[in-house]
Amino acid sequence: MEPSKRWADVIIPEGGFNTVALDLVISHIEQKLSGRNEGEPG
Repeated sequence: MEPSKRWADVIIPEGGFNTVALDLVISHIEQKLSGRNEGEPG
C-alpha cells in the first residue's frame, strides 16, 4: 500500500482516468458547495 493511501478519505481506482468516479466526486462537491450558498450546514 502506498503511504498516502493510508490517510486518504477517498481512493479513486485508476486515478484521473476513471471518469465515472471523478464525475461522482465532482457532483458531490458541487452539491456541498451549493448547499452552503443556501445556508445549509455542511
